[in-house]
Amino acid sequence: MNCVNILLRPYFAGTLAAALGSPVFAAQAPAPDTIQAVVEAAGQAGRFAQADRAIAVVLAAHPDSAAVHYVDARLLADEGKWPLAQAELQRAERLDPGAGFEHAQALRAFRSRVQEHVQAGPVKSSSTGLIVLASAFILTFVYLMIGIFRARKREVGS
Repeated sequence: MNCVNILLRPYFAGTLAAALGSPVFAAQAPAPDTIQAVVEAAGQAGRFAQADRAIAVVLAAHPDSAAVHYVDARLLADEGKWPLAQAELQRAERLDPGAGFEHAQALRAFRSRVQEHVQAGPVKSSSTGLIVLASAFILTFVYLMIGIFRARKREVGS
């Protein structure tokens, strides 16, 4: 019996993990004070989609939590979504004007970083210059080919 128990333990552990990971159990959102650690860990690991899902669940459960909106702003900033980060930061500050969710100095630094990125606008792509250069090359090539074709046609016609 002990041998069977040892063999079946991984199966039951996997089944239990799958059951706890199901949407029914996932609907219970963690407390707002624990979501920051969850989101930061997922964000640092580059699992932004997982962090976005986690924060969405907590925001649905705690829509009036300034701390959760601030964590969402930090996550959006890490993803480079600066205008959305600014909106979430402003919402957090409206919900808690005293900014009890972050130290004043860290909040000022984050606010100025967000503001700088929003004012700078979207990152400009260098592909526009490449497209113009490629178009100029193609037009020059076509012009030269037409010139060669006309010159040969004159030689044949003479």
